[in-house]
Formats: sequence, C-alpha cells, structure tokens
Amino acid sequence: MSLRFFSAAAIVLTVVALAGCKPEEPPPAPPRAARVIEAQPAPLMLSAEGSGTINSRTTTTIGFLVAGRMNAREVDVGSKVAVEEVIATIDPTDFQNQLDAAAGQVDAAQASVTQTSAEEAAKRQLLKEGFTTQAEYNDALRAYQTAQADLASAQANLRLAQDQLRYTTLKSPVAGVVTRTGADPGQVVQAGQMIVEIADDGALDAVFSVPAQIANLAKIGGKVSIWLQQNPDVKVIGSVRQISPNADPTTGTYTVKVALENPPAEMRLGSLVRGRAEQLGSDVVSIPPKALVQTGDEPQVWIVSADGKVHLTPVTVARYDTDAVMISKGIAQGDLVVIAGVNSLAEGQVVTIEKVTPQ
Repeated sequence: MSLRFFSAAAIVLTVVALAGCKPEEPPPAPPRAARVIEAQPAPLMLSAEGSGTINSRTTTTIGFLVAGRMNAREVDVGSKVAVEEVIATIDPTDFQNQLDAAAGQVDAAQASVTQTSAEEAAKRQLLKEGFTTQAEYNDALRAYQTAQADLASAQANLRLAQDQLRYTTLKSPVAGVVTRTGADPGQVVQAGQMIVEIADDGALDAVFSVPAQIANLAKIGGKVSIWLQQNPDVKVIGSVRQISPNADPTTGTYTVKVALENPPAEMRLGSLVRGRAEQLGSDVVSIPPKALVQTGDEPQVWIVSADGKVHLTPVTVARYDTDAVMISKGIAQGDLVVIAGVNSLAEGQVVTIEKVTPQ
C-alpha cells in the first residue's frame, strides 16, 4: 500500500511541476505601418478631342423664278461670288415677246380710256343741259370705268412681263463660295430648280460628330480649341453654337457645331481640323491605381479611422486614367486612404500611418 501511495504522489508532483513550467505567450506584434494619402477633393478636368471639318454656317440654294432653256452659267464649284453678281441666264426671247405684247395691250387700253373719258365728259355736260338722258350718260360712264379697269389690268400684266424678263438673269442674293451646281448650259430648267448652292464663307463652323457621352457633357457657349489637321500651328478658338438633339441613325453620333471666331485664311471650307474642349466637372479624389481593392462586386479602398484601425469602404469610380483613379463617391475631405499593401490588410487591423504627398 505504501508503494502505491508513493507512486501516485510522485505523479501528482510531476503534473504540478509541469504546470508551473508552462511557457509564457509571446507579446502582440506591433501595429503595421501603412502608407496613406490625405484625400483632397478637386474638380475633375473633363476633356475631349476629335476630328471635324470646316463648314459654312449658312448655305443658300439659288434658282430661277421662271422656267426656260439656260443659256449660260457664269460660275462653277469653288467660284467666289459677290452680292448681285450674275450667276446664269435663261433664253429671254419668249419673255421679251410677252413683254412686247403686254406693252401693246397697255397702249390699247390707254387709248380706250382716253376715248371713253371724252365721251363721258361730253355726256355729262349734255345731261346737265338737258339734251340727253340719264341712261345714256350711265352707259358712257360705265364704258369709261371699264376702260380704266382694262388699263389697270394691262399695266399689271406689263409689270409681270417685265419681272419675268428680269428673272431670266439669275443674280446672287448673297456673297460666298459656290459649293454645288445643279444645271448646265443648254438644259431646260424649271422654276425653283437648284442652279447653284452658295456657302457663306464669312461665317464658318467646325462641325464634329461625337459619341453620346461627349455630347451630354457639351454646353452651348463652351470654348473649343481648333487647329488644322495638317498644320497644328494654324489654330483658333471657337464656341459651341449648336448640339444636335438627335443621334445620326447610321453612326449613332451627335453633331456639334462650333462657331469660329476670326478664323485664319488657311481654314477654308472643307478643311480637316482637330478640336479639343476642356471643362471642370464635379469634385473627385485622385488615388493611385494600386490603392483600389477589387475583391467584391464593387471597388473599395482602405480608410484609416481616428483610432488607427483600417476599414474597407466601397467607392464609386468616375474615371480610370493611366496613373490615377478618380473617385467621385465614398471618400470625404481629409480621409486617410491606404495606398500600399492593400491586399495584406484585415478589417479592423490597427496600423501606424505614414503620410505621403500625392504625386
């Protein structure tokens, strides 16, 4: 019995001794250093660049007001024309004949008025003296009034014939450059048919076809830098004059017209140009691409709170650039954003911050 008691006591003492020799737990690791930047929101610079052409702000289609066989066309595509410059002529023979006939009708009507006027005056005097009846005088007066109406009608026909003869010579109502022709000499043309198209080269637009996202950002009056595609040194500043409300059914693009302010002479109609527009957008925070965490359904960043702990925060990206990401939502003024080692952090981890200046 004593031997068994001794063995049990030895075991108990051994367990107590081992318990007293349990190793101490290691001290916690020091907080990890984290490189951060302080968020400084600033307006996002929006820019767009594209190709376009120089077009006239106004284009006038010119045609004869009468039909006939065209004798001559004095201008061609590319010709510069002045106001009242002769563009083309129609054979005036038929119109001259109509004018001569109308003039003869006026002479006949004038003679009739002279005759009936004298008869009316004589009948009026005889009626006053009692040597004729009221009915005879009324007939004379009616004949005189009819002759006057015939004269007025003949004179109107004469004016019409004069106008039509004048219309056989087509003159330009505007100054500009001929951009298109619609008939050649010898051709029978109809009234209103396009003979030439003249573009006003004194008021020019740079016309661009842009995608919807750029058209949505464009504003009437916004400034645009324009330069010749083959010679960037030839440049001018323009302002957005018109934005098409509807997309082109084929290309899906929108037409933006930029009015040019005192364009250089080298910027002629049809010239190819480049344009660049810039404007300030809403405030964004610029962070390095490596600061973005893409582990979930939406982008996130680590933000260091006042107690030194990091928290994963969802953000909205406004734009991705080559060396920066523009954040429009999720980061506030003064937030400390971790920009290095973002994939080795854990939610709520305590860090020591190392603030750096954004590049």
